[in-house]
Parts: sequence; structure tokens; C-alpha cells
Amino acid sequence: MMQRPFRPEEYSLKETSPHLGGAATGDKLTTTYDLVEQMQYLYVRVVKAKDLPSKDITGSCDPYVEVKLGIIKSSVVEITVKDKDLVKDDFIGRVLFDLNEVPKRVPPDSPLAPQWYRLEEGMGTR
Repeated sequence: MMQRPFRPEEYSLKETSPHLGGAATGDKLTTTYDLVEQMQYLYVRVVKAKDLPSKDITGSCDPYVEVKLGIIKSSVVEITVKDKDLVKDDFIGRVLFDLNEVPKRVPPDSPLAPQWYRLEEGMGTR
């Protein structure tokens, strides 16, 4: 068995130009981004809250918001409002959204109108 001689050019950098899409195929225009699954983002921005309890047993209300995306394959987003306390934070209320019902922006950078949502199941709901 004869061994091939080592050639350093086999391991040198080589410029390539593979075709990555961007041409019309049939009736569909393909792009480079067709190579990966399109990623969608969810932005949650809490601008204001109203009608929260003015104070609790400690004499104050220090609200904050937690945002949780559903477990594993769930499509539910839970937005929870809590009152920060020294021992255990109090639950004020929550809003649940199904991701399938959240409006999508068209085009993706267009603004959405602010929307009010009523908290469910909490000491601060009316």
C-alpha cells in the first residue's frame, strides 16, 4: 500500500461561493433566510397599572410584574402582578394570554396600540 505525500494546500483556506437562495424557483422567491426557521419574538411592556391596592398589612404596596411563558409546549403567557414583602410576596392578580391569539405586527416593526387588561383572581382586582 502506497501512502500519499502530504500536501499543505489541502488544508489551506479556500474561498467558496455556494448558492444560498435569492432566486425565483417556480412561483416562489427564495431568500437566504429560507435556510433557517423564522424566529418570532414576544415583547411585553407594562406601561401603567391602575386600581391596585393602596396598601397591605405592612402598610405599603410595592408592585412588580413577573412574565412567564408556558411550560414546555404550552402556548400560554402569564403576566402576574405581585406586592414585594419582606417574608412572602403577595399575589395581586394576573392576566393570561394564548400566544396563538396575540396579534402579529405587519410589518414587523409597526407600532401596536396600547391595550388595557383587567387582572384576574387577586386582592387588587375589582
